[in-house]
Amino acid sequence: MESVQEVFKGTYFNNSLGQYLMFFGIIILGIIVGRIIYYIFKTRLRKLAAKSKTKFDDYLIDIIEEPLVLLIVTIAFYLGTMVLTLNDPAQKFFDNVILVLIAATITWFIIRLFDMLVRIYLEPLVRKSESRLDDQILPIIRKSIKFAVLIMAFIVVLSNLGYDILSVLAGLGIGGLAFALAAQDTVKNIIGGITIFWDKPFQILDFIEINGKTGTVDEVGLRTTRIRTIGGTTVVIPNSHVADSMLENYSTRDKRRMVLTIGLTYETSSDKMEQAIQIINDTIKSIDGTDKEDILTRFINFGPYSLDLEVAYWITDMVNWKMVIHQVNIGIKRNLDEAGVDMAFPTETHYVINQK
Repeated sequence: MESVQEVFKGTYFNNSLGQYLMFFGIIILGIIVGRIIYYIFKTRLRKLAAKSKTKFDDYLIDIIEEPLVLLIVTIAFYLGTMVLTLNDPAQKFFDNVILVLIAATITWFIIRLFDMLVRIYLEPLVRKSESRLDDQILPIIRKSIKFAVLIMAFIVVLSNLGYDILSVLAGLGIGGLAFALAAQDTVKNIIGGITIFWDKPFQILDFIEINGKTGTVDEVGLRTTRIRTIGGTTVVIPNSHVADSMLENYSTRDKRRMVLTIGLTYETSSDKMEQAIQIINDTIKSIDGTDKEDILTRFINFGPYSLDLEVAYWITDMVNWKMVIHQVNIGIKRNLDEAGVDMAFPTETHYVINQK
């Protein structure tokens, strides 16, 4: 028994075993209190907030409940250090730990607050916007601001820990210069991505042609743009190339001009040709998704084996333009067949001279 009492009365690094037990007991008590408060927030306060008409209190509870637990543990850690007898190096160490914990709590709260503001104000505006590029740029902006907050918190902590920030930044500047020289292409692509987001030459799901590649815009990031081709493959193009290249956006047009040539046989009379022209015009007008006014069918050429008609019309249904072409073509074929108008195909006429 005496040996146990001697252990408790003994001094270890200027503190008794009882002081150490009180230190850890206060920290454990802080953790328990933090968990209780977290439980109250999760069960009671959330239900009360859900009954209110505004959603602001729901968001407010969501952003403070977890950082509050860390703050309570930090306060408990601080109170625990007060029962210890610390020399200058130990006191400085514990002060630095408390500083880091407070900085982590504040940074965590700021990041969650920023997320709440984005969720309440920015996301509804993005959803209302007609541009689909906003849907992709918002997560990038969110991550960039969070990263900036973390860097600022890191600098503040280093400064309060006694480090010379100017020297650190100077060292980072030299290293950053070497890194920038090695990553010039990456920087160009990032600038190109910012240019795309700013100028908005196309949106997500637009059908474009760039550098000989044609397809639907699948994704636009800070470094690359991904295009889904008609064949189903994915083409990844650096944003610097996208920003510097001539680009044709087919999705921006409200209608598409179609021109086709129909060859009739040389046995077709002029009256029959006039009838064919009228049939073609009426067929195009009867198809949904075509311009009923701007249709031109004309006799343009005496071909080697056909009398050629040029048909020009406009498609107004840009969503289903391929099906409109199909309906126009099959409708013309069907109606000309019913009218007895024969289409030409490559033929040759051979004259045989019988010499006796």
